[in-house]
Amino acid sequence: MTVLTQTAFSQNIQKDNTAILLIEFQKTWTEKGLFRKIIKSEYEKRNILSNTENLLLKARKEGVTLIQAPLILDKKDKNYKKTPFPARLLRRFTKGTWKAEFTDGIYEQTDLVIEGRYGFDATEGSNLEKILRENNIETVFVAGFTTDHCVKETMNSLIEKGFECIMISDCTATKNNKLQKKIENEFSIITSKNLIEKIQ
Repeated sequence: MTVLTQTAFSQNIQKDNTAILLIEFQKTWTEKGLFRKIIKSEYEKRNILSNTENLLLKARKEGVTLIQAPLILDKKDKNYKKTPFPARLLRRFTKGTWKAEFTDGIYEQTDLVIEGRYGFDATEGSNLEKILRENNIETVFVAGFTTDHCVKETMNSLIEKGFECIMISDCTATKNNKLQKKIENEFSIITSKNLIEKIQ
């Protein structure tokens, strides 16, 4: 497994080969329920939603590719039993319910949305890699939940596939700051403010 030593990403970005990947910015995490309770403290204390909204506003204005990677649980899907057990047990991310909906203020119709995902790793079963390659994406900035599961596993997978991946530190969250910092130390990171400044 490829692991990067934490560095603050400082390069200039090329919009034509750059994407922002949003992992599970869904109401299961941001509205109510047990999953919400898991990240609530860090999510609110670190202003994750407003940071992400500000970043997306700039990114859309400048034409940066935005990719949404929701987890959608559908009992009719052949891979349903491969989806994360806690989500199935607690009936989270259920297709056709608010639990699977995008967090308000995050999604727009111009965003690309992956399909087929069933694992913590957003590339697992999905067309994410295909979307990235079809759009000539080389650098992926990653936001979403949780930092130590879906974000980490997706980043490691994409790095192994040859993409440059950078975590947007203040657009990701997990259950506590100690764990957040531990995972940040494994990757290159950038803040939303710094990324906004680089998108020109």
